[in-house]
Amino acid sequence: MNLRKVLFPTVAVSVLGIASLSSVWAADTSTEITIYNQDLALIKKSQKVSLKKGVNEVVFDEVARQMRPESAFIFGDQIKILEQNYDYAGVNYVNMLNANIGKEVKTVRTNPSTGQNVYEKATLIAVDGANPVLQFDYGIETSFPGRVLFDKVPLGLNSTPVLKARVEVQEDGDKPLYLAYLTSGFSWEADYVAKVNDDKTLELLGRVSLNNNSGSSYDNVNVNLIAGDVNTVSRVVMPRRWSMKSVEAMNAMTDSFAADAVVTTPEALGGYYMYQIPQPTSLKDGQIKQVSFVNAPKVNYLKEGTIFSTLSFGANKTSFENVNPSLICSFENIADDGLGIPLPKGKISFYDYDKNGALQFVGEDTIDNKAEGQKIELKLGKFFDIYAEGQVSAIQKINERKYKKSTKDTCVTVEQTNLYEVVYKVTNKAKYEANLILKQPLPSQAKIISESLKGEDGKGNLRIWKFKVAPGATQEVKVSLQNKYEQRDCGLISLELE
Repeated sequence: MNLRKVLFPTVAVSVLGIASLSSVWAADTSTEITIYNQDLALIKKSQKVSLKKGVNEVVFDEVARQMRPESAFIFGDQIKILEQNYDYAGVNYVNMLNANIGKEVKTVRTNPSTGQNVYEKATLIAVDGANPVLQFDYGIETSFPGRVLFDKVPLGLNSTPVLKARVEVQEDGDKPLYLAYLTSGFSWEADYVAKVNDDKTLELLGRVSLNNNSGSSYDNVNVNLIAGDVNTVSRVVMPRRWSMKSVEAMNAMTDSFAADAVVTTPEALGGYYMYQIPQPTSLKDGQIKQVSFVNAPKVNYLKEGTIFSTLSFGANKTSFENVNPSLICSFENIADDGLGIPLPKGKISFYDYDKNGALQFVGEDTIDNKAEGQKIELKLGKFFDIYAEGQVSAIQKINERKYKKSTKDTCVTVEQTNLYEVVYKVTNKAKYEANLILKQPLPSQAKIISESLKGEDGKGNLRIWKFKVAPGATQEVKVSLQNKYEQRDCGLISLELE
């Protein structure tokens, strides 16, 4: 993106005091792009321009095609911004025609008899859609069977968008001028690879994928990434003034997972985190650039199987069988376990080594933004050689049924308290010991009377049992529980109580 100063003609008596200036290209350019993971970016431009005392016009060339014009903010020390305009009249046939109305143009058509091109001059007097209305020496053509040729691009048409500003200064000199605006077409996402080291630790690598679909390319720019969901509205608030910071160059960047992280340690920014790519880089339009940002070589993890029981505790016995536990890998995002950094939301792919030492894909899952200290649980699939079954083996009435008549209709509510005997069995046919978690949702009025394996209460009325099952073994868990259930009846019982 280039910034240039445009000449204003000298005016003998002028209310604005417009100065006579010569065109000059600006220097000392610096561009910074802050990318959000929601089709949004903040582009900040710092550039020096030579200004004369009075009013000058400044043009920012090649701003983003998907720029949000209402968010643009131009400023500078001791520079008064009088107005700014976003212009994007693209170079195309219709715009070229409209820009040449009233002017003499060259035309070409093919002689049907000879096949040769015939060139003529005409005055373009109007444009009807994409059809030129041309005045020749012999008359006016409204359906010209040829083409209009142009010698040059008319002033005011641009192949890329431009932002123009009328600025006023009190003295001559080179001034730093700043531009900031929001644009669509940028996003980023995090992807992770977890490679199992052994039964207790894994290596976690992460990279960010930067997507530029803005319609514009940027070279040698500083890039920041914001992790977190930023709220935007239809009318975008103008960005605040910022101070441009110098950055230190690094020796290398990578388009794939690397041994060392390239992105800097995240910096807290309000309720979000900001990551910085220390080395200026290029973001080509249509390009996906990948940069390493996490390298945790030894993270403690736990692989478990989770069984979610579907048993219910009402009037009838229920059961389930041949349920394969979900394969869950979990780890704590803490420094003591080898991690302890903010992790942006993204996908984690898991790999493990087979007996020949070859790396194999074993599943993947996604995570939301995870702060330091949060637990990360990933569902990778289901165990093949482990299966579970469960049943309510007996129901014993504790009291007689109670009936409550409704005041609104003829239905009644039946209340009954029962004692339920429950048996769970988990069989391990694998050649390794398995860590298992059995989860049973309980009714709000249920009460555990006894259990063969001590459980614990979980969230949402869950009862949880944790145990290990040796290779070839079966673990049995027996539970007695009491529950008062209610059943609405609008049939035979209602009639009998009339």
